[in-house]
Amino acid sequence: MRNETPQLWFRSDLFSVDPREDEQTNPFCYGKQLAAWVSEKFRGAGYSPEPVIAEDRGWCVMLERKPFMRWVGCGNVRSGFYDSVKPEDKANFAPKADELVWTCFVGTDVPIWTSFYWRRLIGNASTSQSVARVAGQLEGFLKTEPRVSLTEEP
Repeated sequence: MRNETPQLWFRSDLFSVDPREDEQTNPFCYGKQLAAWVSEKFRGAGYSPEPVIAEDRGWCVMLERKPFMRWVGCGNVRSGFYDSVKPEDKANFAPKADELVWTCFVGTDVPIWTSFYWRRLIGNASTSQSVARVAGQLEGFLKTEPRVSLTEEP
């Protein structure tokens, strides 16, 4: 079972792009430095995040695994690159960080074999409240960073 909050979008020159980082994700999918920054912010808020994890759609900051997985997904809007970057130019392509629209969202995963028991013992409201709390913290981190400018959905 997956429960996700609405995404946050923003622009920032704070995070640079390594042209090879998308070899661990999907083409034009960046955000490793963003994920490291998010991880440090949550560490400062009392969490113990794991090292960032490469995923198909970006980078994952795993905040905790028990009693259910709670994480922050980090990446960028990349759809425009598929039409604008020639395949032969892809290997050397790295967009400028301030030209990207970055995105983060909070998610939870409750393993299917425990979701029935989880719902009976604690209820769906608990995961929703947890996600809302983490999303609020994440939005606070972004709003207080002078080099981040929140935007509307692209």
